[in-house]
Amino acid sequence: MSSLAPLLMLDHDGVVVDSFDVYSAALIEVCRRSGIRGVATPDDVLGLLEGNVFESLRALGADDAVVREIVLRGARALRNALPWVKPFPLMPQILDELGDTHHVVIVSACDEDVVWAYLHRFKVTRVAEVAGIGAGERKVDKITSLMRRFPGQETHWFVGGTAGDMREARLAGATPCGVAWGWHAPELLLETGAATIAQTPAALLEVVAPEQAQDFWD
Repeated sequence: MSSLAPLLMLDHDGVVVDSFDVYSAALIEVCRRSGIRGVATPDDVLGLLEGNVFESLRALGADDAVVREIVLRGARALRNALPWVKPFPLMPQILDELGDTHHVVIVSACDEDVVWAYLHRFKVTRVAEVAGIGAGERKVDKITSLMRRFPGQETHWFVGGTAGDMREARLAGATPCGVAWGWHAPELLLETGAATIAQTPAALLEVVAPEQAQDFWD
């Protein structure tokens, strides 16, 4: 898709793929081994994701070495789970539909190669870029950098499923769209900055590309 197409940004885990069990188990195990207290349950992981997960971990005492280990172990766990982790219904088809008219970028805290592996497995062919951990820890910086490449666009949508996503998108000046199937409840996503909530993957088209929604079903 040409770079002249409008930019559309989405998170990966919790928006495209249903990977919370794998992600949280890996993070909890690294924190246990590293002596980071306060990250022992999936609810603790959800608490970390109310902000930038790496900043939240550093606030608990994680140093750069622990953060690197979390990134590496998380990527390994997701890669090993590739045959079993499922996409949310219709999301692969919707990504390709959006990629016909938008410059679709996955903005993630995950390893880029892992995200591409999932997209290839789900036969998604029209995602233009992945801005993962190799582009930095903070989504706000990655979103800001992407938006600078697409000046003059009326709305820069960022689709996410956590409160941290909503906050970082707002800080970058993007318009956050929460998803009701994400890792945090819709009420929390609205409290932390979501402009709207897509109740289902099919409804996401109505929010970010209403002109395509009808064609999707024809």
